Amino acid sequence: MELLVVPLQPRFERLLTQELQRMAKTMTREELIQHRLDQLYAWEEVVDPVTRRFFRAATRAWTREELEALVAATVRAYLPEQEAVH
Repeated sequence: MELLVVPLQPRFERLLTQELQRMAKTMTREELIQHRLDQLYAWEEVVDPVTRRFFRAATRAWTREELEALVAATVRAYLPEQEAVH
């Protein structure tokens, strides 16, 4: 199943790309995906109420496998393969 990633506003796209690039310096792609999944499931710890509600809803609406596929698709879209640690 191929997932489409909705383009973000330029400012948010830049922030996401920078965050993924920073994390890719110390993590493999698989570790990065797992870390992002762990962040989703730790929604109770999120300070921003909008993000917290989104993370909570996402973890209740989709299975872990579906969320993992979505996170992997997002990483592929915003972190080119050559930028990841191997």
